[in-house]
Amino acid sequence: MAYRLLTSLFCLLVLVWTPPLVHGQQIPVHQWPDRLTLCGERVPLERQDVWEMMDQAFVSSVYNQPRVILWIKRAHRYFPYLEKRLRERKLPDDLKYVVVVESALKTYATSSAKAVGPWQFIDGTGKRYGLRSDRWIDERYNFERATEAALNYLTDLNKEFKSWGLAIAAYNCGENRMARDLKAQGVSNFYDADLPLETEAYIFSILAAKSILSNPAAYGYSIPAAKRYPPLEYDEIDLSVSHEMPITAIAHACDTTYKIIKEMNPEIRQNALPSGHFKLRIPKGKAQGFNARLTKELSR
Repeated sequence: MAYRLLTSLFCLLVLVWTPPLVHGQQIPVHQWPDRLTLCGERVPLERQDVWEMMDQAFVSSVYNQPRVILWIKRAHRYFPYLEKRLRERKLPDDLKYVVVVESALKTYATSSAKAVGPWQFIDGTGKRYGLRSDRWIDERYNFERATEAALNYLTDLNKEFKSWGLAIAAYNCGENRMARDLKAQGVSNFYDADLPLETEAYIFSILAAKSILSNPAAYGYSIPAAKRYPPLEYDEIDLSVSHEMPITAIAHACDTTYKIIKEMNPEIRQNALPSGHFKLRIPKGKAQGFNARLTKELSR
């Protein structure tokens, strides 16, 4: 009884003597850059409705510390490849922020609409842009192949709508919905269009991701390179399969595990490959002599 009384008194003293928070001292008020563009198109922040949408997206992102930290860590792995492909294809660098908002750069991201992978392709659109999707292989999970499909899709959308803002919005809501809404409303600018709320918020979420990831230190995020996820290193091999081949055989031929092969090739959906031709990633340094080791493994 005495112990309980002393504990209660201690807790009361802590509450009484805890100093109050000083307003503004604990939580900084961050602000995005005064001028914003998306793929070179100016964002009309002088409009109150646009300013408030941007404010809500930015506040929701910048103070979500776990999410931003993981953005930064994963971007260190994936942005170098993506930025290189955007330069090679002469596409706007800002398109890299689309994949951040789509999946937070997570390979195995899924949605209630059955969109999967880092670029969140639904099955039909993925197949339309050349991504294999069946019980054996689902290339929507492969970052490089899904990236090419996404860039092709965004390029086509930009040609159709003559605006990157509308193209990116259409990537979210679909080109048919976008075309129908623009025609019905008689507008040709994203900021003038009344679109699904998810689509309107989508563009501002991308702008928020761009603002934060372009200068994370300005918002208190300082993550050393050693704490970020490094780009993946691997060898790539061409493999012709005449009959069903267990993934374990491939793993043993690489002196690695089933799990490593599946993680390096997330598009493989079963525990074996069907007949066909495949381009696979294997651990760095294991390409040389792979075929001989695989033949030996299969002959056991």
